[in-house]
Formats: sequence, C-alpha cells, structure tokens
Amino acid sequence: MLFLILAISPAISLAQDMPTGKWWRYPRMAEKLNLSGKEIRGLNEQFLETRRKLIGLKSRVERERFELENLLENETLNEAAVMDQFKRVEKERVNLATERFLFLIQVRKILGFERFQKLKTVYEISRRQKIRRNMERSGPTP
Repeated sequence: MLFLILAISPAISLAQDMPTGKWWRYPRMAEKLNLSGKEIRGLNEQFLETRRKLIGLKSRVERERFELENLLENETLNEAAVMDQFKRVEKERVNLATERFLFLIQVRKILGFERFQKLKTVYEISRRQKIRRNMERSGPTP
C-alpha cells in the first residue's frame, strides 16, 4: 500500500498543478489552444463522467475518515483497528487521486503533446499572475 502511495505521488502532484473546472469553455482559452467543437464536446463528456465518479469517491473518503475519527475518539484505543481504518482512508484517497489523474490523461489524449504543454504554460502564467495580484492587494507584510 505504501509503495502504491509513493509511486503515484508524482502523478498526483502533476494533476494538482493543472487547471480545474471547465477551463475549455472560456473562449480565450479555447482560442489559445485552438480547440475544435469535437474536442470541446470530448472534454465536456470526460468532465461529466469524471465528476460523477469523483462525487462517489469523495463520499467514500469522507465516510472512511468519519469511521477513523470515531475509532480515535473511543476511550479505549484499539491500535490495530485504527491502523486498519487509516489504511482504508488512504486507499480511498489514492482511488480519488487516481481518478483525477485519469481525467488528466484524457485531457492529454484530446489535446496532444504540443497543446497540452501550452495548457500547462498558460495555467502556470495565470497562477503566478493571480498570486502576484493577491500579494499586491494584501499590501506589504509588517
């Protein structure tokens, strides 16, 4: 189990460094990536399919976390049961991260190499600009 978590960690990180939501529906982004109507439909279909799965997977993570919290709050600690439950929580978290990464793979397949690289670049520039704007709004730190 630990090996699986360690092996998938770089992939999880990559998936978290990509835009979320329906970014392809923004006209500017669709234009920058030269998306066709067919590609937009494909992205929409993949998004809906993935969202449905993610809703169920998030629910399973929360349910397993709830059970872990209950075990930890018992007056008498059953360490073996707590560790087993912790493993179930982590397994569900890996399943959730895997589903997110599978969506990223589908996006990569739809866009191809060059446009996928462009998407990453555009997203990184946008992320940096947002950070800069937030820092400017908050002013200098004392």
